[in-house]
Amino acid sequence: MSKIYANPFCWGKAVSGNHYLARPEEQALIFTAMEKQLHLVIFGQRGTGKTSLIKFALEKSSLDSIYLDLSFVVSREDLINLLLDAIEKSFPHIKQTEQIESIRIEKQAASLAQVFDLWYACVKQNDQKFTLVWDEFQQLVRLKDNIIDELRDTLRDRFGITHIFSSNREDILRGIFDDHLNPFFYHREHLMVGHLDKKDFNRFLSQRFRRMGLSDFDLAGAVLKFTDGHPQLTQQFAHALAQLWLEGSSTRLMARTLKKMLETHDALFAVQWDNFGLNEKRLFLGLASGYSRPTELRFIKKFKLSATSTAHNTVLKLLREGWLVNHDEGYHIYNPLFLKWIEQGKGLV
Repeated sequence: MSKIYANPFCWGKAVSGNHYLARPEEQALIFTAMEKQLHLVIFGQRGTGKTSLIKFALEKSSLDSIYLDLSFVVSREDLINLLLDAIEKSFPHIKQTEQIESIRIEKQAASLAQVFDLWYACVKQNDQKFTLVWDEFQQLVRLKDNIIDELRDTLRDRFGITHIFSSNREDILRGIFDDHLNPFFYHREHLMVGHLDKKDFNRFLSQRFRRMGLSDFDLAGAVLKFTDGHPQLTQQFAHALAQLWLEGSSTRLMARTLKKMLETHDALFAVQWDNFGLNEKRLFLGLASGYSRPTELRFIKKFKLSATSTAHNTVLKLLREGWLVNHDEGYHIYNPLFLKWIEQGKGLV
């Protein structure tokens, strides 16, 4: 089979087109929510492909929709402007109307009710089902204004727009949407996005490696063994490996790719490491040393955690933030590349 001379893997943005690996069950649930106008809460650890999944569903659906990326919303004014821009994009006829201009002039003083009164009116006038996606929804919790309560009061009991909320912070989403005494919505669905099916992922990677002429051994299996099927890391690792080969490397591709990836992430991991507290660093070092039960006395003594309660609280914090996972009756570092970085002695207490 002849070589190809372009990287067949996508990296640096949400995957789409022939780079996207289908998730039939998750896709079906999103399509059903959009069609039946059921609000949907989507969570899953960072890098599992939530954004790619959502964008694929929006693209394939015939229903009107808009996608909001809240990653860079740091103020009430940012949110108001983002929402107004989205209204204008969805309903161009509303641009430069008195209603839009008055809200923009008010800026900080404008209420979310004013914005959504306008949005729901546009949807009703259009007489079509509409879906609004709030990606990185946890970002709104960090705003100084009590945006979440205002949003709850504004959206509850309204009909016409299906809202989809997505975040890697399951604890934050559940805290917002599972409050039975003060519900955000009375009816909603949940979707947990996990890793892709490894057999499907292996087939996906193998086909692309073979197209490049890389079929001497099971590269796909080797990549997945290291990444444990983590979607984002797997795509990035495969992209880096393919790029090395395209640039002329032909031996020790796995080792060379790992070295390159560690060099690329070194500064980022170093900054993240510096932001961890002493107990968090000690717990990471213990897990990287092969131990998996940080609340046991042997672990606490060996890695100088002060007490069982300290270890327990540290584990819970790192679980919430997505640094750890709990499986095989123990705790493990979620990102295998970060684990390798620590194993190489980069993380020091």
